[in-house]
Amino acid sequence: MEFEKNLENAKEKAKKVKLFAHDVHGVLTPNTFFCDIEGKRRYAFWHMDGFGDLSLTANGIQIAFLDSTSIDEEGLFRAKELKLDKYYYKVKDKKAKIEELKKELGIEDENIGYIGCEITDIPLMKQVGFAVATADAIDEVKSIADYITSAPGGRGPIREICEFILRSMGKWDEWVEKVTKMGYK
Repeated sequence: MEFEKNLENAKEKAKKVKLFAHDVHGVLTPNTFFCDIEGKRRYAFWHMDGFGDLSLTANGIQIAFLDSTSIDEEGLFRAKELKLDKYYYKVKDKKAKIEELKKELGIEDENIGYIGCEITDIPLMKQVGFAVATADAIDEVKSIADYITSAPGGRGPIREICEFILRSMGKWDEWVEKVTKMGYK
């Protein structure tokens, strides 16, 4: 099924983002995991997605991981590695968590971006100002998204959408110049 999106509308919505939230499994990781004979799971994270999250935080946009399925705290490790302070796992109600963050940050729904891929993401995607779906998201998620990444989950959708947000805000070129002069640490 093909989903045509209004790119100009998506850019206008992206300009208002002050908090960008995302799921972990299926967004930061592909929909696969490795399991050893002791039952320990291992997940793959796309390195450049971390650069996307760090690019937004360096440009004044908060990042929040909202993970409903984590059992091994692997996303927590990744969030700590990226020095992100808003990581929530085993979240039963993502909308309630977003309401808490809205109050804490003094923002409205229109200032929130969210990327998801599965049925559990739909209620939050309907609420936020800028809803994004991964390329391999289910059709119900794609149908309500303002933007669909060309990258599937675990293969760069965060990096892609973070660049889209910064380009929409007119901050990308300045950010590229800054990073190329200093490197990013």
